[in-house]
Amino acid sequence: MKFCDLEDEYKKNKDLHADDLKSLQGWVQKQSHLPPVSDLQLAIFLHSSYWSMEQAKVAIEKFLTYRGAWPDFFANRNPKDPAVKNAMKVTLCSFFPQRTHENYKVFYFKLMDLDVDRFSCRDSVKLFDMCIALEIMEKGTFDGFVIICDLQDATAAHVLKIDISASRRILLYLQEALPVRFKKLHVITMGGLTNLMMSLIKPFIKKELSSLLHFHDSYEALCKFVPQELLPADLGGKSPTTKELHENMQKSYTEHADFFVEQEAFVSNESLRDRRPSYMDKDLGIGLGGSFKKLDID
Repeated sequence: MKFCDLEDEYKKNKDLHADDLKSLQGWVQKQSHLPPVSDLQLAIFLHSSYWSMEQAKVAIEKFLTYRGAWPDFFANRNPKDPAVKNAMKVTLCSFFPQRTHENYKVFYFKLMDLDVDRFSCRDSVKLFDMCIALEIMEKGTFDGFVIICDLQDATAAHVLKIDISASRRILLYLQEALPVRFKKLHVITMGGLTNLMMSLIKPFIKKELSSLLHFHDSYEALCKFVPQELLPADLGGKSPTTKELHENMQKSYTEHADFFVEQEAFVSNESLRDRRPSYMDKDLGIGLGGSFKKLDID
């Protein structure tokens, strides 16, 4: 896999400075529980943190800690594995080729197989994260990140398979760890499901995300916020059809199997940690075992 070039990041981002990367790299190397983090990855975290060194440190900590603590979301990611293959047939996770007028990239999620028995929330989150990781490492930072979660054809049975623990973890990862500049979350669903979904996610949504969340009962309503031409051709837009996006996703994931397997090791090693972050939470499976003190981000 060919990663994006760090020099291109310097050209794209005038606020990215070599001294900051050197300082952040020095901090990472002092954290015995953290794996090696490349300068490109550090640049991505700094960008997502709007160049705040301290926020970048916290985001790196949470990103690597959450991924290590929740293997049901972030382990066993080989696209050639039968379980992952099944998830790839059920779910579409893709970026649209074109960006919004604000130069934001648009991520699109849709269920391609509506068999409830084949749907797994955790597997869908796994594919979501795989898509983001691949896009960032291949193409680098982008100005903003918009999510369209297309549940137009989903049923209450699908939503009820999203348990409280999974909902809480997903939202923590999205709001606090994912190294992107999150701008909007659009959910397309039948009106009757909106209240059901809100009951699952509302307790865990921070005020900042709440203001970015929009529910729509049709594609027409969505297009008041997202240009219609960005949508797949079968939904009235000019992007490839959902079928084509789905086929391209499966092909791309399979071709990058080695990358996804290698990424499984990009997690914290809690047995080596000697400082306990304030966000350690046994109910979330974070920080079980070991003797921890306080997170040091100085």
